[in-house]
Parts: sequence; structure tokens; C-alpha cells
Amino acid sequence: MHGALAARSRNGTALHSLNLPVHQYKMTAELDFVLILDNLVLAIEVKGGQVSCRDGVWTYSDRAGHRRTSREGPFKQVQSAMYALRERLRGRLGPIIDDVAFGWLVITPDVDLASSFEWDDETYCGRGPFSRDPDKMIDRACNYWISKQPGKPPIGKKLHDKLLHELRPSFDRSPLLDARASLLDVAMIRLTDEQYARLDLISDEPRVMCSGGAGTGKTFLAAEVARRQALLGNRVLFTCRSEVLAAFAARMLKGTSVEVKPVSALRGLAPFDVLVIDEGQDLMTFDILEQLEGSMVGGWAEGRWTIFLDHNRQAHLYGDFDTDALKFLQSFGPVNPMLKFNCRNTREIAFQTRAYTGADTGVATAGAGPEVTFVVVDSPEAELAALEKHLRSLSEQEVAPENITIVSLRGEWESSAAKGLKAARKGRLAQMSPAIASVWPGGGMTWSSALDIKGMENRFVCVIDIDSVVTDRELDLIYVALSRPRAGLWIATSPQVSEQMAERLAKHLDGAMDAYRKAAT
Repeated sequence: MHGALAARSRNGTALHSLNLPVHQYKMTAELDFVLILDNLVLAIEVKGGQVSCRDGVWTYSDRAGHRRTSREGPFKQVQSAMYALRERLRGRLGPIIDDVAFGWLVITPDVDLASSFEWDDETYCGRGPFSRDPDKMIDRACNYWISKQPGKPPIGKKLHDKLLHELRPSFDRSPLLDARASLLDVAMIRLTDEQYARLDLISDEPRVMCSGGAGTGKTFLAAEVARRQALLGNRVLFTCRSEVLAAFAARMLKGTSVEVKPVSALRGLAPFDVLVIDEGQDLMTFDILEQLEGSMVGGWAEGRWTIFLDHNRQAHLYGDFDTDALKFLQSFGPVNPMLKFNCRNTREIAFQTRAYTGADTGVATAGAGPEVTFVVVDSPEAELAALEKHLRSLSEQEVAPENITIVSLRGEWESSAAKGLKAARKGRLAQMSPAIASVWPGGGMTWSSALDIKGMENRFVCVIDIDSVVTDRELDLIYVALSRPRAGLWIATSPQVSEQMAERLAKHLDGAMDAYRKAAT
């Protein structure tokens, strides 16, 4: 959680869940909260549930009844982590940190610990003080630590911003969010600055419709919004139309209390406190909206809901998009933030997607990558041979099979060029399904329709089975397919499709070039 904190007259920033990779005697350590205030950096350790200590052994029991023991109590834990934090900041920012006052506070919101000579009362807050006046407990701890470090100057805005810049990338690292480099190999990433700003806005607003093009991080941001709302004690539903995307989201939100269901599986569920919708453009029918209204407390008018949707070419994929349904939701006065930065695609991929579809793919921030490859083939046999050759090339460059997805615009396995691949004959090419999405992208190389891979991505994508790019639905499909890769994009087209795409390129090239130059500066 990141946002402004006001404890009576104290202003500052509150940050949640800081992982410290360097610690005096641990491989890693974590701080529950860090407050950057006017005169102090305050580390806070929170121990919920039952807490007890007998013969130097601390026992913690959470609200679900799970128990664990430790010889390191919460006071020693937060103290050592605070010192590790201070040393890490000193290594990053230099001696200026010596002029910053640091302190710590332990909170047990469910119990009151007996007084002890091991800690001062000002460094501890139990159930009683926490429930009566949490502001007062912070004030008391701050005054205590400031009095112990006389002569420390205030933390000015410039230093505050430096501290936040160093600390924030380490905050809110979530096992639900993927780096553009590798979903499989990188377990946690930091959010972009734009996403932080949108999260701050969404946390303050009851109704939100957040839009952005492919690659702007809508699905990961939707999952993060759901996770945060659940941490606040709300009963949260994450939903979308695609069963495949729902399975992928469930994997991202594993270990949280968020309920993840496709809209087809919502009947019979009790209303939720918060509704988070991904790929909202897929749900714009009055039948679906009526079903969703019964899934949240207060309905559309009074409920708390956040919808993420693509303002580009995805309205025609299911064939039932209703502009009146979208206007209906807008009538409830949601705030409408935009995501403008593409944090998935390289500049080359973002350029090609925009050049051939006209879609606003955002300002590409992933940097430069390999050139997009187009191959013109005049028969299904030639398409199969070209695809096989490209896959061999990726293998020779040590690209792992799980980092490759073949996207079919036709979306029919039986007629797909990929069915004849050597990998398919040997059972090493998995067709996209909810089961595959739940372990994505594990399990080897994958084949997917463009419709099923919406909201997901992979390092390398091969686009095949393109019959035409003339109708609105065909253009929507090519938009989805071209925007899936993080690193490498390979496309096979027939001579006829190549001509159709050349016409699209002539129409949208100037706008794509402007966006490319903006991303390069």
C-alpha cells in the first residue's frame, strides 16, 4: 500500500511490505510498513492474531489458527530490520542518511502484551491503544524516537523524494505481477510509476473505469487492485468473460482471499463488497451487466467496482458489444483514468501493432528489441515449413519452449498450420486451455487462438493462420495477436494478406512513426 499518511499534524508517505535483500544475519528480511514522515523514518512490525512468549520462545497464531514459533521476538525483528534498512539507504544515498532519524514500532492489533524491560512503552501498541487512537500511537512513537536523536534536521521534500525513489521499487513486489522479461523466471516485479498513480486514485474512488491499450498492464493492475482490496478485509470478486484468462488470474491471485470466476460461473454466489473486472469491453451487454449487478453489494449505482478495458480494437471479438451498455455504466459517474505507457512490448512490436491496426498502443517503455519478422508464404505447406524453420532458429538461440506461443488468427486447431509441426506430432505443443493458463507459461510450447490469449503474453510469439485482415473482427484479432510478445514477433502471411496489411500500413504509418519517435526519446 502506498499513499499519503496524516497522523495528526504529521504528513508523509506510508509504504507496505518492504523486502530487504541484505540483512546482518538473515538471507532476507521484511518490514510490514515504513513511514517517511517530516522528521523520522519509522519502521513498523504488525503481528496479528495471538502473540505469546514463554521461556524466550515466541508463538504466533493467526486468525485462521495457524501457529508458528520463533526465538526472535517482534521487537528484535523490527529493530534489526530497521538497521538493515538504514544501512541499505546509506549505501545508496551516502552520508546524508546519517542526518535522518530512524525509529521502530511494534503493533499487536488483536492482543495486549504485558509490559517488559525489553522494550519501552512508546515503541509498542497493543489492542487497546490501537482500537482507541492509532494516530496517537504513531505520534507517541515519533516523539520518543526524535527525542532520542536530538539535532537531526527535518526530512525535506528533496530528501523525501530520494528516499521514496529508493524504497518504492522494493515495495509492493507481488508474486502476482510478471516482468516483461520472463513470467517464469522472475517471481516479482515493481509496478511502474504510472501504475502507482492509478492505484492511488483507484483506492480513493468507489467506481472506476480504467482504460489502456494492449501492453499497458491492465490485467496485472486489476489483480493488484483486487489483492489490495482483499487485504483491507473486503470480500472481492475478480471476473472476466474468458475462462482461460480467469484461470490465469486465479494463478496470479493464489494465496489471497480474492474469488476469481468467469462471468459464466457467477450464479448462486453471495454479493461481494468489491467487484474487479478485467477486459471489460468483452462484458458490454445488458444481460451480462444485469448478472454482474447482482454480484456486488449496492449494485452499479452504490457498489464499489473497478473495470479495466481496452479503448482500442477489441469491441468486435465476441460480436455482442453494446455501446448503450457502456453508456449505462458511464452514467454512474466513474472516474476514467488512462494507462498511456506500454510496459510489455518493445518499441519495434508496439510500432508494428500500431502501424497495421491504427490502435493506440501507448508509449513503449520496454526499450528496443529485435526487428519484427514478416514471412510471405503461398501455401499451407510453405507456412508450416517457414514456422518449423523459425522454431528451429529460436531453439538454436536457446529460447526455452515455454517462452514461445503460436497464435492462430483462425483459431481452429484442426486446420492450423501448427498441427503439422514436429513438436505437435511428438506431443510437445500444448493447446491453450484453463488448465494451461493456470500454470502459464509452464508446460512447454503453446498454441492458442487470438481470443484465448487475450490478457496474457509471452516472450516470443509466432502469428499464423491469417486468412484476412479486412473486417472489424479480423482487425481486432490481429491487434490482439501482434501485441502479445514481450521480445520477439514473427508473422506469416499469404500474398493476399500481405497486400491487405500494406494498405493498413499506408493508412496508419505516420501516426505509428510519431509514436515510435516519442518512445525513442
